[in-house]
Amino acid sequence: MRKKFLVAAIGGFSLIGAAAIAEDHHDHMQMMSKMARDARIEVDVPDPMKAKMLENMRGHQQAIAEILAALAKGDGPAAAKIAEDRLGMGSPGSAACKPNAKSGELGDMPKMMASHMPDEMRALGMTMHAQATKFAEEAARVKQGGDLRPALAELGQTVQACNACHAAYRLD
Repeated sequence: MRKKFLVAAIGGFSLIGAAAIAEDHHDHMQMMSKMARDARIEVDVPDPMKAKMLENMRGHQQAIAEILAALAKGDGPAAAKIAEDRLGMGSPGSAACKPNAKSGELGDMPKMMASHMPDEMRALGMTMHAQATKFAEEAARVKQGGDLRPALAELGQTVQACNACHAAYRLD
């Protein structure tokens, strides 16, 4: 009887030890996963500015969705207008990537945002805005039923510029 109890106790302790090791392994894997996700450079900005930057980026995503919808209808000029007005070099959002931004319809917020961004982050943002303008120029040439491939190639480059920035930076 004692032998059975001893075997059962050892088995129970082994299970507890195995569970603890598994839990430690799980915690370690979660920590490693979190570290991998958070390897991006943190950009520390004041809360109101962070909210505005996130609003701008969500607006960029919405613009891309609307561009794709216009292209799905074969309406290159409509896609071009959305891109230039909301993503291109002349868009209000592009001002935040310009280090010498002047006050305008958005007040001083773009200038303040630019002052908090690392130079490389601003450069990636400017690449995206410049690429969006290239897309707009290409999309404007697409006639109903025309070849969308050149415009889509430029749009792909625009999205790649977004992805490069999001892969490198995160807001604190």
